[in-house]
Amino acid sequence: MPVAFDTLDPRFAAMRDRLAALAGARRMARPADLDPRAFAALLPYVNLIDVVLPEEAVRFRFRLVGSAQSAAAQRDYAGRFVDDVVDPAFRPRVLDDLTRTVATGLPQYGRYGMPFPGRGFLESERVFYPLSADGRMVDCILALHRYPDLPPVAAADWHLEVWRRAVALDPVSVRG
Repeated sequence: MPVAFDTLDPRFAAMRDRLAALAGARRMARPADLDPRAFAALLPYVNLIDVVLPEEAVRFRFRLVGSAQSAAAQRDYAGRFVDDVVDPAFRPRVLDDLTRTVATGLPQYGRYGMPFPGRGFLESERVFYPLSADGRMVDCILALHRYPDLPPVAAADWHLEVWRRAVALDPVSVRG
C-alpha cells in the first residue's frame, strides 16, 4: 500500500521529494547522492540501514544511527544488525517493513510504540525510503523517524562528519 504522505508530518513528504529529485531519471536515489547539509535538521532522526545478503538471506545492518534514535535507545547501535538490537517482540514488524522496502523498491510507513530501556514505550513513526547504488536493487534504506513525545534534537557538526564518512563507504550489498 502506498504511503499516504499527505496525512503525515511534512518532514516525511519533504524527504520523499528530496530523494526523488536526487534520483532524477533513476528509480531511486543512490546513498552517495545524499548531502547531509541539505537536511541537517533531520539528521538526528535519520538512520542508514545496509541491506546485507549473506548466502541469499536478507539481513539489515545499521550503518548510521541518528542521535535522537541513540538518545531514545540510550545506546548507539551503528554497525549492528537489526535482529540483534530490536526487541524480539517488535522485531517481526520492523523486519517486515524493511523487507517490503527491499521487495517493492517503495517507501514503507510504520507507526508503533517501541520499548526503550528505562523509558517504557515511546510512540514513534518512521518512513523507510529505498536507496540503490545501481538504480535497480535496494542496497541501503534511509529511515526517517519521528518521536512526538521527545524534545527536538539538534544536529551537531560531529554528526555531519559521521554522515559524510557513512555515505562515502562503498555500497554495501554484501554477500557473506
